[in-house]
Amino acid sequence: MSISGIPNSFGQPGVYVNLTINDSSKSSGQFNVLILGTASAGSNYATNPALYPITSISQLATDFGTTSDVYHIASAYLNIDNATPVYTLNCISGNTTQTTNGNIKTINSVLSTTSQIADMASSSISGTGGSGTGATFSVTSTSNSDKTEFTPESVSIVNGGTGYKVGDKITIENVGTLTVLTLDSETSTVPESDLTVLTNAFVNVGNFESDIILGMYNSAEAIQAISTHLESTWGYLNETYGQYFTVEIQNDVSSLISSGANFNSVYASALAIPTDLNAYTSLGNFVAQVSVRTQNNPALPLRDFALNSGTVSVANRNNVSVQQTLFNNGYCTVSCDSAGNATVSRTRIGSTVDSATGLTLDDPSLETRFQSVYVAKAFKSALAPYISSPYITMDDADVVAPSPYLVTPSKLRSACIATYDILINELVCTDLATFKKNLSVTIDPDVIGRVNVVMTAYLASGLAQITINLATTKEFRGTIWQRNIYKAFKTYT
Repeated sequence: MSISGIPNSFGQPGVYVNLTINDSSKSSGQFNVLILGTASAGSNYATNPALYPITSISQLATDFGTTSDVYHIASAYLNIDNATPVYTLNCISGNTTQTTNGNIKTINSVLSTTSQIADMASSSISGTGGSGTGATFSVTSTSNSDKTEFTPESVSIVNGGTGYKVGDKITIENVGTLTVLTLDSETSTVPESDLTVLTNAFVNVGNFESDIILGMYNSAEAIQAISTHLESTWGYLNETYGQYFTVEIQNDVSSLISSGANFNSVYASALAIPTDLNAYTSLGNFVAQVSVRTQNNPALPLRDFALNSGTVSVANRNNVSVQQTLFNNGYCTVSCDSAGNATVSRTRIGSTVDSATGLTLDDPSLETRFQSVYVAKAFKSALAPYISSPYITMDDADVVAPSPYLVTPSKLRSACIATYDILINELVCTDLATFKKNLSVTIDPDVIGRVNVVMTAYLASGLAQITINLATTKEFRGTIWQRNIYKAFKTYT
């Protein structure tokens, strides 16, 4: 890890957390939630992209409409967590023009001169090659007098297909090669992509701190836009962090595995639910419980959250093996009781593969993100007063008179140790001795006015499982003299 050259991000969040304390540090430490969605057409906020604080469900209904996804998600969320500040961002979808070309209009034919025994003439035949699909052609042929040898004579377009480009070459076996010369083009108006919509929407967030972001956006382009945004919030220029939650609604496990690549991001968590459940209620209830538990103590395991969003049919209930497969493919998983009531069995916060190294992540819980942020904010809060008030850095080796303006590496080291001791008492961290051993606080020799702190926080682990090795036996039990008689009898017999 480089101290002198701070990168935009330190790899996998939850392992390294950026923490820079200077005169531009403005983190409030407040835990906030942000819902991404769209206001209903005709509502008060339909064309307003500004960040919106949700003050009440009734006011949200007026401003966003009762048919909006924001209203449905917020209704479920606030029914469980009405203490955390919740905001929403109206992600307005515009339109863009799209030129659809690829309908072949004219071709140049280079026909084979090699005769064939079989007649290649056809009223509709397709070829191979080119960037489009669906093009078919009519082929005529000539033959010798006794019709035992045939050669192609002409090729004409039957169906121009779609998606072709000028210069594409299409080969028809035993006929020849066709080169696309011109195309029919068609311009149409289509909705903007999720990538464009969300990228534009995040401009209106500014430096707002959102520990949790949630919404129904779950396409690959949406996750790309959200990941790009959170990559900057985790970087040293912002340090406002955040994690995105969404849902993937699908009954077929193979389809879920196939689309799991969409969510292979360290910044996104997707809850896989069957179509039996209400998506808005599931997402709102799930994330509200994550928020409450995380704020109670970020070391607590994020599991066993009742969704209360419907009953899952027997056919759509996943056994433990399937749940593990889905978890391995990037999903938060759901289990069901015998009545079909759904519960979040495991919460996955992180990706299946580290995109920087290509290696499979070896943290089996993948629940350390909020814990790491909590630790980072604790140290920022503890050390910020040394920046907000004027201090002069001096080395511990310097012999100076006591002064209210003096700060030394040992003084900052003591502040770090005191903060870590508090984190241990809060059950967030552990192992003070090793923390102190590895803690390094030094005055930067190259950057004037900077003190470098390098430390490792050892996070406490939530209880995940209890294993029992139980042996059972049948044996005569009684008073001591009865057991002695029993043993003597067994020995004699």
